[in-house]
Amino acid sequence: MQRSLAAVLVADVAGYSELMGHNTEATLSALKRLRSEIFRPAVASRSGRVVKSMGDGWIVLFSAAADAATCALQIQELLATDPSHQDPRMLLRLGVHLGDVIEDEEDVFGDGVNVAARLEEFAKPGTIAISDAVFGSLDGTLRPSFDDAGERLLKNIAKPVRVWTGGSSPEASYGGTAKADRPHVVIQPVQTSDARTEVIELADALTGDVLTYLGATHWLSVTSGASHDQAYTLTSRLRASGARLRLEVRFVGPNGTELWATKIDGEMEDAFDWQDSSAETMVSHVLAATFDAERRVLDKLSLEEMSANQCELRGQLALDHLDPDAFADALTYSSAAIEKDAQSAPAYALALVSYLSAAVMGFDAVTAPHARSIPKWCAAAAPLAPDHAHLHLALGVTAYAEARDPVAMRKIIDKALRQSASDYVTLTMSGWAYVWIGDHRTAVECFSKAWTFGKQSPWALAIKGGLAFSLLQTGDDKGAISHARDGLETSADYATLHRILAAAHAHLDEDAAAQGALRAALAADPQDSIRAIRARNLFADHDSGNRYLDGLRLAGMPE
Repeated sequence: MQRSLAAVLVADVAGYSELMGHNTEATLSALKRLRSEIFRPAVASRSGRVVKSMGDGWIVLFSAAADAATCALQIQELLATDPSHQDPRMLLRLGVHLGDVIEDEEDVFGDGVNVAARLEEFAKPGTIAISDAVFGSLDGTLRPSFDDAGERLLKNIAKPVRVWTGGSSPEASYGGTAKADRPHVVIQPVQTSDARTEVIELADALTGDVLTYLGATHWLSVTSGASHDQAYTLTSRLRASGARLRLEVRFVGPNGTELWATKIDGEMEDAFDWQDSSAETMVSHVLAATFDAERRVLDKLSLEEMSANQCELRGQLALDHLDPDAFADALTYSSAAIEKDAQSAPAYALALVSYLSAAVMGFDAVTAPHARSIPKWCAAAAPLAPDHAHLHLALGVTAYAEARDPVAMRKIIDKALRQSASDYVTLTMSGWAYVWIGDHRTAVECFSKAWTFGKQSPWALAIKGGLAFSLLQTGDDKGAISHARDGLETSADYATLHRILAAAHAHLDEDAAAQGALRAALAADPQDSIRAIRARNLFADHDSGNRYLDGLRLAGMPE
């Protein structure tokens, strides 16, 4: 027998007996798809281990409670949005607890399993119930996904357990309408003919990683399973010979044209590092190929020929650089999308985010033509915001710019993260909002998670800038310098990063480096000053404790 402390996830298909009675063949087929295309990949991607399978349920062990909770959220989000898993509709109840477990051959028991099982019974179909022990281990990006259900007496559990509930309800739509009519990418599970458990788990983990990272790309609609004529399709096969690994990958466009293919070799002794690098290679090439293909199609169309959705998507793709031209393009395309479809929540979100970002960066020539539209956009967008995390955040930050109410802003961030805890745009916007209300440590958590999901996206530079800025504010000057330099390799004209370098070097008493970075920052705007930076930013803590402004003063920025 083996005893350990582990995070336990217990999963059960709601109403399984009734589904079987209604249509046995369809139910078994749906269960097989759920298990192979969603459940196993999500578990493997988070280094979980299925220790017991009960046909319509599973017990999974994780070494970290945050991994178990993240896996549970991902499973429910995928089930809520993947149309290939809705006939018949499979709904899971998930329970997660952190406690002692005992493994004995093919069985597992202990306090951790007992409480997790009762939490699963407590959860409603399509949702998750976690214990307070699990909730306490979550960071600021995950805590908003769960509501306090109070202390509960669970069946056969001696002491009351504080329960937190969350996840997608059956009616929920992940990210609201953000992914409607997006380019569709189908991820077929990584295939392997190798019978070894470690190879099968590696194939599942690769599938889960790719689903996770591409699924966080809000301008794509990503599903697993069968493809169709209108979808991009990623297929992969993992071959193994002894300790050698080879991953064969092929990515084709909607018309069947091969866009990318490769072979990635590795060794079993380096399986974890190889998994990470292989998943990153797959994601980066899929995004690049899809980005280029979509942009080629859209660039052939005039603004008049584009649909509202095409205008908004073209505006999103413009934000791979944070310069005046990029924001001007994003505003041009998003405002055109609004004119074509006054009910387009993504278009309003893009317009407001682009306007606010350009304003904070001091691009007055970009924002001036659209200033009068902001009140009209906000009024028209308000009824669309409740089910759209990006728009909800964009309206919240717009309101915060006027009222400067950190308490209200925090509530808005919490709701947005609850809707889209793994969406890198939501995480990036939330990170900047946390920066403005002065919660810099939670901002670091948001940007770090956003970088995991969005490093290959058009938002990568905004994420790098936010991570560098928030690290500076928490006192990690060396970390801020490292990320700022990385960002400048992509865009040497991103003045914010030069200012961050100036402030961080000044705090480290590296005067020559600080003054050099300040000169680079002032090259774009020789009249810039502390007062101008304060005026265009939304800092709640600009009068005291703002290491960014204090560092700029030390570097020699005029007051």
